[in-house]
Amino acid sequence: MPMTCETKLQGETAFLTLSGTINEEGAAILKQQFNTLPQNQIKELVINLASVSHIGSSGIGKLLLFYKNIAAQNGTVRLVMVPRPIHELFMELRLDTLFSMSTGN
Repeated sequence: MPMTCETKLQGETAFLTLSGTINEEGAAILKQQFNTLPQNQIKELVINLASVSHIGSSGIGKLLLFYKNIAAQNGTVRLVMVPRPIHELFMELRLDTLFSMSTGN
């Protein structure tokens, strides 16, 4: 299933709701969507992964890039509704040290 990304801005918080497979093509879409946001105004980026079936290395790379950009503005990145297999992968990669993460059921 191709990746889709919805963005929403509320004050200083940006919300990305992702679904599908985040492969190389999905990661490129993700970066395009992120680049449309006013990054210098964002204090918190909330990424909902509830409907993501798979994330590849390029997708993880984009999340790290977002973290770097947002952290440079003293902002935070939260991953919410993370499916268990993706949560386990992120824990193995120690990404929980960078991102605040909460799992979906």
